[in-house]
Amino acid sequence: MPASNYNINADQGSSFELYIEYQTSGSTAIDLAAYDARMQIRPSFTSSNVLLDFTGNTATTSLTGGGSTGYYVAGTTGVSATGGILLNSSTGGVVGTTGGIYITADAVAMENILPGEHRYDLELVTGTTVVRILEGMFDIHPEVTK
Repeated sequence: MPASNYNINADQGSSFELYIEYQTSGSTAIDLAAYDARMQIRPSFTSSNVLLDFTGNTATTSLTGGGSTGYYVAGTTGVSATGGILLNSSTGGVVGTTGGIYITADAVAMENILPGEHRYDLELVTGTTVVRILEGMFDIHPEVTK
């Protein structure tokens, strides 16, 4: 099944939070305990520049950003930031809600991301199986107050 499309609007310089619940077609939450998650934001589908790189599972989260340049080239080292993806989580980032996916980025990481329309996708990985569950535009509205 192809990934669902969902466009995200976020503000440059503001903390970012997104919560979704992964469910079956019958609206039953799917247990994500066996999965790792990953999500990247890039200027376009084909760009080698990574603006934000989120990863995580039910125990750990990680976020890498581009630092003061706003991006880094895939395959090189970006700048560590606070945030990532927490699976089987509640809307507040507490593990224990089956199917919950909580994605966060701190204001510093979001301050450095370039304004404009970017692209993202969200994948769940278990073993060698990759399920692309979400894709779309990631629109960053520019910050005025700095």
